[in-house]
Amino acid sequence: MNKCKFLFFLFIAGLVAFASCKKDDDGGGDGGIDCDTVKYSTTIAPLLQNNCNNVGCHDSGAAQTNGDYTSYAGIETVAKNDTMRQKVLIDMSMPKGNGVLTQTELDQVECWLNAGAPDN
Repeated sequence: MNKCKFLFFLFIAGLVAFASCKKDDDGGGDGGIDCDTVKYSTTIAPLLQNNCNNVGCHDSGAAQTNGDYTSYAGIETVAKNDTMRQKVLIDMSMPKGNGVLTQTELDQVECWLNAGAPDN
């Protein structure tokens, strides 16, 4: 009988402990980034310049093969048709060659895409 009470107590304690755990992220996927501060001109364009606009990748010379991401006009289609979301945030297959983006950079890209990838 005491063994049953003890096991029941452990079970209840485990449930209470599990239920009291709180996820710090609200599930919005932005990792705590203030999405209002993420702008194409000040956040996304420099990120693209540092990670994607490498010679032969997505620079102006690659417009015919890989796309030219040196301007908003060049990135707009892949940003708005979810290709960028798929390759950068889901598959994490981009960027190539430079390793991976930091979590902050990924969160910034997600904020920008969630806002409709505006030219701001």
